[in-house]
Amino acid sequence: MRAQIKEVPVNELRVGTYVSALDRPWIGTPFLFQGFVIQTDEDLKQLQSLCQTVFIEVTEADAQSHRPSLPRDLTRSLVQQLERRIPTDPAPLKDELVRARSVYSGAREGVAQLFERLKRGGGLDVPHLQEVVDSMVDSIFRNREAMNWLAQMKSTDDYLYSHSLGTSVWALALGRHLGLERTQLRAVGVGAMLLDIGKTHLPGELLNTRGPLTDQQWQLVRGHVEESQALARSVEGVDRDAMDMIQTHHERFDGTGYPRQLEGNAIPMLGRIAGIVDCYDAMISQRPHAAPRSTYDAVRELKRLSGTWFQPELVELFVQAVGVFPPGSIVELNTGEVAIVVAQNRFRRLRPQIMVVLDANKQVSKDFTAIDLNTCDVNTASDQPGLWISKGLEPGAYGVDPMEYFL
Repeated sequence: MRAQIKEVPVNELRVGTYVSALDRPWIGTPFLFQGFVIQTDEDLKQLQSLCQTVFIEVTEADAQSHRPSLPRDLTRSLVQQLERRIPTDPAPLKDELVRARSVYSGAREGVAQLFERLKRGGGLDVPHLQEVVDSMVDSIFRNREAMNWLAQMKSTDDYLYSHSLGTSVWALALGRHLGLERTQLRAVGVGAMLLDIGKTHLPGELLNTRGPLTDQQWQLVRGHVEESQALARSVEGVDRDAMDMIQTHHERFDGTGYPRQLEGNAIPMLGRIAGIVDCYDAMISQRPHAAPRSTYDAVRELKRLSGTWFQPELVELFVQAVGVFPPGSIVELNTGEVAIVVAQNRFRRLRPQIMVVLDANKQVSKDFTAIDLNTCDVNTASDQPGLWISKGLEPGAYGVDPMEYFL
């Protein structure tokens, strides 16, 4: 029997009803995304406190009787539903990389200018930041992988603004996966760029400290959240969603974060997203006190922190959005060969398409062998049975620059 969408008052809802849409923007609610099953009485109470009416999926018979219906499949998780809704990118990755490289370069310059201006006591140029983010959003809608690829290519420039740009890219990647509209993506991208602007007022020697920080130093560093808020409030144009990200990106799902020790859904959803992308980009970056991790090891760490620091569903959605081995990742195979990931397999994440660039002796391969690990039963590159990724490598490992093979 066909389903219909019907608007109903919230006092007619019950646990088990599938809600298709709200009478208000869902991004400002505790719910992960539009389209969810009311699973608990707490979900029901939250809906009733936030909305007057909602839109639900009903069968034709229920539509006639005005009764909400149960969803067709209560066992299917909403996270799995989103993974199956991956849209087709209009531009091939290789084509978009050329355009995205120019966009990314311009964004780096814009963010560098922003941070240098703030260090000198200047203010935020919000309209320029929005233009920068808009160009990144355009690229992500042409191809979701290109900007992600570039964000992995960490330079040795100032970590502060390099990290801010990378965090913005990962936030946009997750935002697009969640189906956010362009205006919402702009707020997400700008908010992510501004998370650490308060650190521009901290001493450079403190930010570049290589050893453990003292308690006093930690207090100074943690103060960057309030300083970032003050800088954002001092100008017009930083909207509520971006402010939520700035205020809560160091709060943690289990209540162990700062500055307010918020817990669970008390942290705005965009704040929960900001915490994940901020942590991920930091892990894959060269920092004064830590070497960069591979994307694979960074994902493993996020998984370890799932349920404590970060909401498990959001961690899973982030992994869906960026992948375990995103294109541009450098990996080592069980044969000792080194390869570049050129395309993901969305449903078998550990079996992407790769291009072998170094042989087992870490010498440049005579021919760059392309292999789809999803269908590979034999290692055609070295005639040994079985082929799989043994470990992810950090950016630049063995001197490999993935961009040299694609641009």
